[in-house]
Amino acid sequence: MASKTLPKKTAVKKPTPTAKGKPAKPEAPAPKTVPAAAKPNPTPERIETPSTPAQVTPLLTVKATPPTAALTLSIQTSQGNASNGNTHPANILVVVTCAGAPVVELNQDHFTLMEHFEVPGQTAPFSNNIISFRNAGTGAYLLQTRPINGSPWRSGHHLGQLLICDEDERQGQAVFKIIIR
Repeated sequence: MASKTLPKKTAVKKPTPTAKGKPAKPEAPAPKTVPAAAKPNPTPERIETPSTPAQVTPLLTVKATPPTAALTLSIQTSQGNASNGNTHPANILVVVTCAGAPVVELNQDHFTLMEHFEVPGQTAPFSNNIISFRNAGTGAYLLQTRPINGSPWRSGHHLGQLLICDEDERQGQAVFKIIIR
């Protein structure tokens, strides 16, 4: 004959009576703890910052544009006071952006100006002859140029190329035309 094993009965703890004769409440079970590995790590999107500006500190410092992003140039030119036979400067307005944001930290050393093709009668180009440079602080740069060696302008369409390279090795280029009459 097979022997049967009876299930063990567990003792139920009866509440002990209190001084007034009422039974005490049973103890609450201990709260469950979540292991540290199971807790989610806070991410920058989930971290809250204080609402007053004086208490806000940046969580991350991120450069606005990647160093390899291309610079975008928009160029407008005008004859200014330059005209056939004189040596007054012509004007070049350059607006520089990177990923849509203005680039405001450039200086004259970042700009390379080149004249291409010869205009009949012109004895010298204006290549790399930026005689005036101004950073407007808004991504706009105002350049003035004239032919090198004090040579006079000649009437015609002077075709040029502007190249820019900054410290972060971002680059950009554009072509332009100065019309001298």
